[in-house]
Amino acid sequence: MTRKVLNRLYNRWCRARLKKALPGIHSELADYAQQSDTTGTQWATLWWAVHGILTYKPSEVLECGTGASTLVLSAAVQKLRDADPAYTGRVTSMESVREWYDIAAAKLPEKYRDTAAIIHGPRELYEVGMFRGYIHGNIPPADYDFVFLDGPYFSDDRGSAFCADVFRAMELSSAPLIRGVIDGRLSSGFVLQCLFGPRAVRYWRVFMTATFRLRNQDLTVPANSSDFRSGITGRLSFRKFRE
Repeated sequence: MTRKVLNRLYNRWCRARLKKALPGIHSELADYAQQSDTTGTQWATLWWAVHGILTYKPSEVLECGTGASTLVLSAAVQKLRDADPAYTGRVTSMESVREWYDIAAAKLPEKYRDTAAIIHGPRELYEVGMFRGYIHGNIPPADYDFVFLDGPYFSDDRGSAFCADVFRAMELSSAPLIRGVIDGRLSSGFVLQCLFGPRAVRYWRVFMTATFRLRNQDLTVPANSSDFRSGITGRLSFRKFRE
């Protein structure tokens, strides 16, 4: 079975799971698609995001890259709110492109305006340790414990970098753990695995989707030679931030 066929079948299954978990969301997405030029997020990523939100009930969801996914994340948080009046989770959605922000802010359904806040955050260079990436500016401080990573644009005249908003979330949040998903963005999955290891970050190339569970820690602590390991094959690995 080819990767394309497997991807199609799995996304079809995830779409059905999403429809069951969030009744009515498909019609909302169809309406949104008619009003926006968004290319959309894979059903696999959307399902794993919803599954994570409904399972772990995060108090602060940070979405990096506004779009149709904003409706899905908001619907999941709203479902938890409706089931438990004591639950006060919310979604902060960041968009780096002003034009897309204006469209998304205008098209957000009224039913989600108390659940989600869409914020314009121009793209900013972000460096941490040995890595260079890009984040959204203007991310408001909050105890983020779930991150949906789908932006911003991460290439420049120096080549490809990665989407680094999860590291910015660590700086702003006091939550001990940050869970989340990645839509596409292989370089982001690679950097996260380099720092935290494959047990904390699982990337399925065939589905172009990743899930992660990261311990919140200070990534600016200088590394030394004892933080690296080398096997008999000569392969180096960085162990400082791994559990």
